[in-house]
Formats: sequence, structure tokens, C-alpha cells
Amino acid sequence: MLKRLTNLPRALQHSLVYAAALALSKGFALIMVPIATHYLTPADYGRLDVLQTLADLLSIVIGMGLAETLFRFAGSEEDSVERRRATANIFGMALSLGALALIIGQLAAPQISRLLPGEIAIVETRLILASLALVGTILVPLAWLRMQGNPWLYLIGTAGRVALQVAISVPLLMMGFGVIGVLTGTLLSALCLSGWLIWKQLQDTGIRFEFARFRMYSAYGGPLIFVGMAGFVLGSFDRWILADAVGTAEMAQYALAAKFGLITAVFIQPFDLWWHARRFSCLQEANGPQRCAQFASIGVVIAMFSCLIIAAVGPTLVRILTPEAYHQSIQYIPWLAALAALHNATSTLGFGAMSESNTVRPAVIDGVAAAVALVAYLILIPEYHAWGAIAATTLALSLRFIMMYRISQRTLSLPYPVRRLMVMLLLCLVTLSIIPSSPVTWLNSIISIGALLSFAITAVILGLIPLKRHSTVLQG
Repeated sequence: MLKRLTNLPRALQHSLVYAAALALSKGFALIMVPIATHYLTPADYGRLDVLQTLADLLSIVIGMGLAETLFRFAGSEEDSVERRRATANIFGMALSLGALALIIGQLAAPQISRLLPGEIAIVETRLILASLALVGTILVPLAWLRMQGNPWLYLIGTAGRVALQVAISVPLLMMGFGVIGVLTGTLLSALCLSGWLIWKQLQDTGIRFEFARFRMYSAYGGPLIFVGMAGFVLGSFDRWILADAVGTAEMAQYALAAKFGLITAVFIQPFDLWWHARRFSCLQEANGPQRCAQFASIGVVIAMFSCLIIAAVGPTLVRILTPEAYHQSIQYIPWLAALAALHNATSTLGFGAMSESNTVRPAVIDGVAAAVALVAYLILIPEYHAWGAIAATTLALSLRFIMMYRISQRTLSLPYPVRRLMVMLLLCLVTLSIIPSSPVTWLNSIISIGALLSFAITAVILGLIPLKRHSTVLQG
């Protein structure tokens, strides 16, 4: 099997390994769901969710766009010595931010625990903040592995961490340590992965602290904090307003549909993990702009096809996995999957805006989109409930796509096959409309499979997905 894998084009090889890393990580994490809900009371589980939300928010700040900064400054260097020097400095910056986050986090833990809802214990806050301090020392080396074309080491690191976390957390839960047991598993697994990655990074590039470079990197990575915050508004804030407007019961239908819609991003991520780490170096190669445009087009088609798969399979999964009381969520799944694809297409086709020396313009664009979404949520959700949330998010993400694409093309004009992509977009919307969401029958299955095959065949006929084994596009 490994021999067959090595005969595949490199892009496909690496995407498959990244897919395996995601599948293993999600699989190990899935094991924790029935175990955690068995040993934790609803109140405990709620506290754990509050702490996870805190982690999601603070990781944006502590991470400070370090992975994207690495891709921009190290990935665009043709000289290998300078590439390693840039990486060593970005890693030094990650260590500095981690040390600062550790000190501030532990000093502020008592105040933070009092501000959080759910009577969070100080020791629980200290554990999650200690884990967050390691974000940069994990993100940068993993991004370096992706840049260097080492997907197998990436798989070992990511899947190994989640497996270790489960191996530590489960016995602690069984011994009655509750939330502290889960957080201890999180911290110890992060420490082990961070230690291994620091050792690997020292071997590959070393660590440097050239503070003059830190200012340049901060100008690029700093605005990405606001991009992350805007992403939080565009991705999660609608549920808070919806819960306040219609109650948690109806909001739960939308939240469940959103979880299935986000599986679209999981399907796209293997390609993104490979391509986003390669695109700056690809730009420097022969016919770089043309190759970048071709790869980006493949990514957009994968995003659209992924949302169609979720639209076809999601309703059946909801019927199998959840009680009938949750089946109202089925109607929202296709459109939330489409929004996930739109979000991904913006990141893929917005490469030009990310190629500048700073990320101020992407931050402004995302800020404007988040502001539009917030106003639209407040206007539409009280009147139209979940459909209002979907309409508001569609408006904001569409505006974000248009702004990002136009600015990116002004900064770095890439020859995207716009007309062919527009044909695929129209076909995607038509397919979303005709894929049945009713219970599975032979006729519904034939319609769904036929619609998916038609989309895939059209993409091949239009030349957006190359099938030749030795295609120059896929050998990148």
C-alpha cells in the first residue's frame, strides 16, 4: 500500500497523509465524547465547554498568526540558509510569546476564573492557561514540517498528541478527577508534543532572537489577531444572539446543523494543509503565478464538492445519530455547508492580500465583514430566527469574498479561470437545490449520486481537476 502511495503525485500523497492525520485526531477525540459525558455531570461538562471557548479565543491572540507569518517570510525565501534563519527567528518569537503568556496567564488566573460563568475553579483556569502558553511552540514547528514536505511527522505529532491526551484523561476521569483530569491530560499531552517539536526545531533550524525582525513579523502577524476575532463573530456569535432571541431549544437545531456544516472544512483541510504551506514557494518557481492559480482553482472546486457531499449525507447522519426532536436541523445543513465552502474559497483566492509585508488589509476586510454580520444578526435574527442568521452570514461572507478577491488581484494578479469557476458555482447552487433532504430511498440515492457525479465530471471536462497521472499541476 505504501508503494502505491509513493507512486501518486506528491500533492495527492501529502493530502492523503494529512487526511489520515485529521481522521485519527478526530477519531481519538470522538472516543472522549461518550466517556466524558459518562463521568462528568452536565454542570461539569458546561464548565469544560466554557474553558474550551476561552481557549479558542485566547489561542487567536497567543498564536498571533505565527504559522501564516512563517509561510510568508520563510516560504518566500529561495535561499535555504535565509529560510532557516527566518524560521529560527519566528520560532524564537513563538517562545517569547509563550513565556509572556505563561507569566501573565498564571498571574491573572484568579481574576479570569471569577469573570468566567459557571463557577470555574482557579486550578482549572491555571491548567487551561498553561496549555495555551504552548500554542506557539506547537504551531510553528508543525507549520515548518508542512513547509518541508514532512506530512508523516505532522501525522505523528498531531494524532499522537490526541491519543496521549485520551490515554491520560480517561484513567483520571475514572479515578474521579473530573474536569481537572481532562485539563491535566490536555496540558501533559501538549507538554510532550511541545518538547518533541522544540527538539526537532533545534536540530533543523535552531532558535534566534533578532528583535529587529520581530517587529517586521509582528506587523504581519499582529493584524491576524483581529482576523481571528472577526472569524469568531462570523462563525459563532450568531448562536449567542439566536439563543437570546428564540431560546436554547431552537438554537440547538441551528447549532447541530452548524456542526455538520463545518465538516465541509474538515474535508477541505487535507488539501489546505499541503497547499497553504507551499503557495509562497510555488510563486517563486517557473510559471509560478499560473501554477498558483491552478492549485487555488483545485482548492475552490474541492470546497464546493465537499459542501455537496455534506448536503447529500448530512441529513441521513442526523436521522441516524440524533433523536427525532433534532431533525428540524436538517433544513439548514446544505446552506451552512455552502457558507463553510465560501469561507474557504475566500482564504484560497485571497492569496494576493496575504503576500504583502503586512496583513492590515485582510484585517480591515474581515473587520468590516464582522461589523456587517453583527448588524444583520441584530436586525434579522429576531424576525427570521435561524434563517435570519444564515441570511446575515451569507451577506457578510459574500461581501468579504468580493473585497478580498478584488484587493488580492490588485496586489498580486493571478490568472484564475474565472468563467469556468463561475460555471461550477452555478452548478453547485443548482445541485444544492436538487439534492433531496428527505429520508433515504432508492430514488433519492440515485438523484444524490447523479448530482455529485455530474458536478465532478463537469469539473474534469472544464480542466479544473487534472486527471493525468504525471500532470505538472499535481507534481508541485
